[in-house]
Amino acid sequence: MWNFWQSSFVRSLILDSALFPAAVTLLMVVAAYYKTRKYPGWRSTFWAAAILAGFLVGYALTYRDFSFPPRTVLSWLPWLVLVGGTVVAMADRRKHPGWRYGARGLIAGASAFVLLWPVLRQETVLAAFLAWLTVAGLWSVLWLVLIPDQRDQKPAGTTLFVGAIGLAFVAPLSGSILLAQFGAALAVVLAVALVFSFLMRGSRWDSPSADVGVLILGTFLVDLRFYAGASMGVMVWLLVSLAAGAVVASILQHRDHSDHWTVLAPGLISSLPMAVAGWMALQTYLARGGGY
Repeated sequence: MWNFWQSSFVRSLILDSALFPAAVTLLMVVAAYYKTRKYPGWRSTFWAAAILAGFLVGYALTYRDFSFPPRTVLSWLPWLVLVGGTVVAMADRRKHPGWRYGARGLIAGASAFVLLWPVLRQETVLAAFLAWLTVAGLWSVLWLVLIPDQRDQKPAGTTLFVGAIGLAFVAPLSGSILLAQFGAALAVVLAVALVFSFLMRGSRWDSPSADVGVLILGTFLVDLRFYAGASMGVMVWLLVSLAAGAVVASILQHRDHSDHWTVLAPGLISSLPMAVAGWMALQTYLARGGGY
């Protein structure tokens, strides 16, 4: 066991991608829960900030790049998440839902353009436009079906948790240990926030919390496909997994179910296509001879 812990990679995986992000998230959600009792309208914003802060701790410890202007695609992550999270949180406070949907579409389109720019500039104008439109459109639609309104978003949280676990499994098989560490950090942060919200009676997961998860996970899925080289089949099943969780959550909530099954069922259902994506990634990895 001691020899296992002596591995710098294992220590980094456990401390940087799990324990430190979990500790920061837990401290902030506890503070948000107790300190916003007098101002419940701000609880959703502080809860989203806790998820974002916990993940960024994992990012900082793993990648350590907050350069501006960003030097790599992954260097854009903290800036996209900070700006995007702020914009959608502000839009969420507006009464008209059009602000919320418009903000999500705007952030998805802008993020897709920034992340894909190294690829787009090598293509013809038409090919680049179609690639951007496809990614931005899928991102926006997925955002919409995962978070359709301002109800309690715990079901979306469980689906995003499964997506982060899937990313952590698929990414190293596709050649990116770094994305796997990011996926693990995101999964841990979401798990801490979800468990705390289960334990504290009356605690909600409002839209900004799920918005942050969609923004982070979407960024990684773009990177997984266009830079880590995950196959189209794997990506399709990853997206099907997230969509399946959203559909199940919508069905249960429209039938006025409000127990823990409503929260857990989307994650359980989404884990099935996620398992298919993992199996396909494993088969591709083995076909390459088990190496990167």
